[in-house]
Amino acid sequence: MQKLSGQLFSLVLLIELVLGWGGWAVLRKIFPDQIFTWYPYIPSVFLILGCVVTYVLTKNYKLEGKKLVNLYMILKLIKMFVVMIYVLGFYFIVKNDLRVFGSVFAVFYAVYIGLETYIFYSVEKQIKKEA
Repeated sequence: MQKLSGQLFSLVLLIELVLGWGGWAVLRKIFPDQIFTWYPYIPSVFLILGCVVTYVLTKNYKLEGKKLVNLYMILKLIKMFVVMIYVLGFYFIVKNDLRVFGSVFAVFYAVYIGLETYIFYSVEKQIKKEA
């Protein structure tokens, strides 16, 4: 599981770096008037969330199937609270560029959902392999 954990951490880091820098390049080159100051925090939030999910799932993979699913759902609930706090914080503090922020955030969220699903799938596959 240690090898899988390292691979998943590397994957999360790689995807967030590529998506973060790529998104910044797209905004800067194609939509220079749409750049907003909170952009760097979006990839950071999803990088932290991805690392936390990877760490918790790979450390607790020996739980029974039902408990692992419950843990996964708790992690999703925590993620939703963090995301809501972040979006509401942007809305109440900045109050401009909401359309651009929402679009960029939606892309990161969609990619993160796919990444999170892959992480859970990889952990489940490893559990079946070890059983």
